[in-house]
Amino acid sequence: MKQKWMRILFAAALLAGGIWGGSYAVTWADSVINPNQPGSANDPLVSKSYVDEKLGQLVKEEIGKLGGTAGGGGSAELEVVTLAPGQTLYAGAGTEMIVRVGKTQVVSSTVDGIPDVTSGVDVKPGSSVELNHLLINPREGRGLKHNDREQVSVIMMVRGGYLKVDANGNTVE
Repeated sequence: MKQKWMRILFAAALLAGGIWGGSYAVTWADSVINPNQPGSANDPLVSKSYVDEKLGQLVKEEIGKLGGTAGGGGSAELEVVTLAPGQTLYAGAGTEMIVRVGKTQVVSSTVDGIPDVTSGVDVKPGSSVELNHLLINPREGRGLKHNDREQVSVIMMVRGGYLKVDANGNTVE
């Protein structure tokens, strides 16, 4: 009978030692492997609202860096530009133009014109531009000139870089 109690006592001691050793090993492993593990006291998890707020701030900062410039500097927004009689607008490469009011003619330093993507034609130098048609300037040295026979100012929308000059070739703001 004494042997039976010894075996039970030995089994209980072995079980208690196993439980204690296992819990000690787990505790020790958690602190040794990486104390900055996500979700630990050193690196707590964050809420979705916190992450959304921080990402929103970063996105706004990046959008602010992309802000366009006025006065023909190459903006991402359409800018309303007025041409007085005798003035010419020379567009930068890739500049988009839409004539809203008035009559204009295409000017170019070469024989090539400006593509009218609304009607799908190339408007040659000296030709008139139709109202409300989108023109995309393929390269510098081309633009639109106010038709001097008209005394009404030309109003157009421009997206991209451009240079406005008067009849004498002076830059106009």
